[in-house]
Amino acid sequence: MCELFGLTCNRPVGVGFTWRGFVARGIRHRDGWGVVFYPDGLSACVIKEARPSIDSPIAQFLKSANIIRSKIVISHVRTASKGAVVYRNTHPFIRELFGRDWAFAHNGTIIREMPMPRFYEPIGETDSERAFCLILDKLRDLGRGAGLQEKARIIEDEARRFSSFSDRFNFLMSDGEHLFAFRSETGSLHYTVRAPPHDAAVKLADEDFEVDLSDIKGEDEVAAVVATRQLTVGESWASLPPNKLVIFKDGLPYFSKEQWNILKYVRRSPHRVSIRDISKGIGIDIDEVVRSVAYLREMEMLRQDSRDIVSPTHPDATFYTNPNMRRIIDSILSRISL
Repeated sequence: MCELFGLTCNRPVGVGFTWRGFVARGIRHRDGWGVVFYPDGLSACVIKEARPSIDSPIAQFLKSANIIRSKIVISHVRTASKGAVVYRNTHPFIRELFGRDWAFAHNGTIIREMPMPRFYEPIGETDSERAFCLILDKLRDLGRGAGLQEKARIIEDEARRFSSFSDRFNFLMSDGEHLFAFRSETGSLHYTVRAPPHDAAVKLADEDFEVDLSDIKGEDEVAAVVATRQLTVGESWASLPPNKLVIFKDGLPYFSKEQWNILKYVRRSPHRVSIRDISKGIGIDIDEVVRSVAYLREMEMLRQDSRDIVSPTHPDATFYTNPNMRRIIDSILSRISL
C-alpha cells in the first residue's frame, strides 16, 4: 500500500518537521517518492524519484534543509501495484487546466480496465495517472468558469465510480488553492488541524523526534495535515469520512456557513442540543440541520449523546462537540467571521 501526505496552510510555510516523519515511511514503501508544492499558487514544482525516500540524498536534503515553502504540499511514497518502478510512474502527477497546475497522488489499485482519456493522455502505465486524466477530462468539460461546488461534485462522482471497482481508492488532489481529499470505504485517511495557540509538544510516530509547535509555528499560522496514517503523537487526529470528497483551504476544512454556525451553536451551548433546538436557535431549515450535522459527525466534530433513544436524523436527537476536537474548534471559531 502506498501512503499519502497533504498539507494546506493560511500562508506559505515550511514542512520540514511533519514531512520528516512521512519520508521515514519510505522504509516500507520502497518503489518511489515524490513531493509537489506551489511556489506561487498557480504553477507546481514536482520533485520525485523511483527509489526509496530513505535512500535518496535529495529527499534527505529537502527534509533537513526545510526549503519547501508553500500553502499546499502533496507527497507520496510508493509500493508499486501497476506499472514499472520508473520515474514516469512515480507520484505525484501534474497537468495544466485553465491556467493552473493540478496535482494528484493516489493510493489503491483499480481492478477494472478503464477507458483512455479523451484529452489528457497518461505518460506512464499506472491506473492512478489514468484516473487523474479521466477526472481532468470531466473538469475540462465543465469549462473555465465552473465554481468550486461544481468541480467538487464532478471529482466526487468520479472518485466514487473508481472506488466501486477498486480494492481501495484514496487520493489527494490540488489546484494550488484547494486541497481535495477522498477516502474510499476500505481506505484510510486521517487529518489534524494545527491552530493557535501552538503550545503542544508533538512527537513523530515513526521517529524518535519531538518538537514544541511554538518553536516552528507562527502565531497566526493555521494548517491542516492529511495522511494515510497518523504522523504524530500529541495532537488530535480524526478519520476522514468514507466516500465523500473533503475540501480544505487555507489550513481549514471547507464547511458551509450553515455548518460553521451549527458548530458554533453546539460548542457554545452548556449542554447537549437537539436538531430541533439547533434549527430554532439559528433559523435554519431542519432538513439542512440534519444534513449538516451528519457531515460534522462524519468529520468527527460532533457526537450524538449516548443517552438518545432516537436515530441521528430524528429532530430530538442530541449532539455535543467531540472533546478531542474542542481545542481545534475553539481556535477556528475565534478566527473566522460568520
